[in-house]
Amino acid sequence: MKAFRRGIQRSGGLPPALGWILAGLAVAVNGAGLIGVAPACSPTAGQEQAGSPLEIENLASSEREIVFRLRNHSARRIQFAVGDRHFEILEGGVGTFSMPAEGEAPFQIYDLKLESPGLPTLSHPVFVYRPNAPAEWVTRQAGDYTIQIAQDGAGIRWVRGGRAVALAAPLIQRGRVAPKLRLLDQETSLRFRGDGIGLSVTITGDDVAVAIDSQESCEGPVLRTLGPLEQGLFAGLEYLGKGEASSSRLDVDTPDHWRFAPAVSKVTMPLMACRTGDDTVAITWKDMRLQPTFAAPNFVDGSRGQRMALRGQKIEATLRVVSTAFEESIRWAIQNHGLPPPPRVPRGPDEQWALCRQALDGPLKGKDGWGPCAEANWARRPYADCASTVFRLTGRVPELPRLVPGGAHLPNDVVYFVTGRADEWLRFRRRQATDLLRQQKPDGSYHYAGKYQRGHFEDTASGFCAERAAVLLEFARLTGDRGALAAGLETLNYMRRFRTPRGAQTWELSLHTPDILAAAHLVHAYVRGYELSGNKAYLDLARKWALSGAPFVYLWGDRAVMVYGTVPVLGATNWTAPNWIGLPVQWCGLVYADALLLLAPHDRSLDWRRLAQGILIAGEQMQQPGGPLIGCLPDSFELATQARRGPFINPCALVSLRLALDGRLAGLAVADSAGHRVVAPYAVCLQDEQIHIRAPKGSRYQILIDGERVVSVISKGDDIVNLTGGSTP
Repeated sequence: MKAFRRGIQRSGGLPPALGWILAGLAVAVNGAGLIGVAPACSPTAGQEQAGSPLEIENLASSEREIVFRLRNHSARRIQFAVGDRHFEILEGGVGTFSMPAEGEAPFQIYDLKLESPGLPTLSHPVFVYRPNAPAEWVTRQAGDYTIQIAQDGAGIRWVRGGRAVALAAPLIQRGRVAPKLRLLDQETSLRFRGDGIGLSVTITGDDVAVAIDSQESCEGPVLRTLGPLEQGLFAGLEYLGKGEASSSRLDVDTPDHWRFAPAVSKVTMPLMACRTGDDTVAITWKDMRLQPTFAAPNFVDGSRGQRMALRGQKIEATLRVVSTAFEESIRWAIQNHGLPPPPRVPRGPDEQWALCRQALDGPLKGKDGWGPCAEANWARRPYADCASTVFRLTGRVPELPRLVPGGAHLPNDVVYFVTGRADEWLRFRRRQATDLLRQQKPDGSYHYAGKYQRGHFEDTASGFCAERAAVLLEFARLTGDRGALAAGLETLNYMRRFRTPRGAQTWELSLHTPDILAAAHLVHAYVRGYELSGNKAYLDLARKWALSGAPFVYLWGDRAVMVYGTVPVLGATNWTAPNWIGLPVQWCGLVYADALLLLAPHDRSLDWRRLAQGILIAGEQMQQPGGPLIGCLPDSFELATQARRGPFINPCALVSLRLALDGRLAGLAVADSAGHRVVAPYAVCLQDEQIHIRAPKGSRYQILIDGERVVSVISKGDDIVNLTGGSTP
């Protein structure tokens, strides 16, 4: 995961790889269009099928029928019975069998049991939904949706346009039984009571709060969507696009791909959501010790659609079905609980700067410059990002015979302008933009060719395009270059087609893999597009992609260092290892936080600065506090052991982000007015055809005017430069 953004080189690609880097899901659709799953993946398969040569490969239910496909792994015929019906399956054979789904209730659970003499009983739960079955309902209205709660406490359904779009059924399930409940009260909340069970349902606006108090472990509410998947999210584990399946091998090709009921420490925030058609269905909960389960499509109990549920004894969950944008479910869940307080700052400001200086003067330093990482195999070079960081930390200009672009995860080019190399910087950045213009397709897209396309449904992705758009638009912001601006906006328009943040780390991960770095590049690109064009649609998209990055951030914690840690991707390097799910890689989060700070002045739908601050402080907590690697940021941080994993990265991105949060200048300053644009290493403003800059008296620096003219200045403290000439007396 330890790759470094050094700019997109003339070759046109990102830097080469710089990092060290259960049984398969078998979803099928039978002739009736019913979805089932191989029992090896079923959460109920395990013990009931141990020792049996029979395997339920598919299972599906309709209003009146249960259909299952059975495989006989033995070399003999086997007779079996389901209730009073008897069947036979040939040796080594596969057969499809059906049973009537008897009953009249809208929501019903069956325990499908296959019994054969001398063999263990094969057992599987089946859920049946009958939309037209008669029932007694308590009805409430929520916008365009009619919410119907069964008076026997069996379930809830949301109806829009005369059609059910989502169910919460059963509301509570113990074992394979939905216990009988009686309605006690329905004045404000609906209160139900059963044997050792208390259940309440409270509707406030669009929110349906369900509280369960059970003497025994139970599952509930079971939230179901009824249409084909458009988008899906299980925070920290799944970020699905149209028609995709959870727990697939597309991003993790080891037993770790199985994410139906993960360790709760891998869940970054309490949110599961699915969008089908125009309806977004979401669930959030209070107690992070509860076990969430997520199946898209539903491979658990035979019904169509997707299935989300919680397991525990005392469950407090809030459900919501709305027709707003999918990403709004992320904002809703965050606002439902509030952003957590930022972590404890590990050291004071002076100590923090001293720690970063110790890293750059110590384990990262060599005779030729600095290393991106401290380990000896990382070459020491005169990286511009590192030299710029030293300048900001100390106020001293490093003496270097040359500069090499890059070196850190947040670019910082200020050193070019304080060492008389602004012309060199302009040539490099212009060449970079020219190369990107050459690679761009007529529709604004960029396409990837390489081994990490495997498994993805196309050769492009949101993050892959967005990083290139951000580079073009940054060049346009700094220079006013019209060609770069037009090309960058064309890519922004092309990227409207994307739904999932993915594909920004193709040096070691699949183009398909959901990715916080993709969200960062998307926010960055769309904010710059909005600032340069004034097109508010770009700001709306920046907000959307900012929300899409939040589920990669731990918004809870039960360890000293955890809250605001950032999961980099929902996948594994080379599809195998390391598996980054549940393993924070904070440098990726720092890039996302930097993009949030670009968005914050323009959008107040969420406290973006607080989110960025939390990510930064978590990174500062992870820094190596002492020893031979002092001040370096670990590539990853193990939550369970609180251990730092190498390689150990330079702290330049931490410095840049801290300066930005403190309202201080980290990189280059830009001012534009009346058709003019000025870039400077110090704060700059334009007024009455004059450039005003405040710099240390006696310092030497350069400025870039309108992307073409470089002017050198010896500072008087308060400097004034004419737009059309040199410095004023």
